[in-house]
Amino acid sequence: MTRTERSAFPRALVRDRSESKSGLDKSLRKGGGGHHNWGSLADEGYLEAAAMEDEEKDLAEAQGKKDGTPNISDIIDFSRGSFPDSVEKPEKPVMERRSNSVTEEERQSARKFRKNALKGQDIDLSAIARTSSAVSASPPGRVTITSGADSDRLSPKSV
Repeated sequence: MTRTERSAFPRALVRDRSESKSGLDKSLRKGGGGHHNWGSLADEGYLEAAAMEDEEKDLAEAQGKKDGTPNISDIIDFSRGSFPDSVEKPEKPVMERRSNSVTEEERQSARKFRKNALKGQDIDLSAIARTSSAVSASPPGRVTITSGADSDRLSPKSV
């Protein structure tokens, strides 16, 4: 089928080729300079100077406030961990080790239940899911970690 034959089809006749596929007007110019709106190097110096001026203006404005709102130096001190007199230091919760809430006999009964769970007629998936915490304890026994392990004895030496 040639291009002229295809253009005579009803779907091609309905399509208006003067409108862009995105619906935007093709006559509109780009907002940025340079290729693909990346901007041009000629504008770079002006934009940098304007950004520095805005930043200096914002810093001067933030440090000049005396109405009780925190200024920029208070915010910087707060983020570094030192607190001004007007702000109380938040209390950190005490870190404690949690003991395993599943006892050994509960673990044994869960293993027994899970071993026979799929053998019956009525399979209760929620009961199987409830016992998953009992059998998924990692590691199953206490493991002592020793410091100062001799790594030379663990791996063969290459000569």
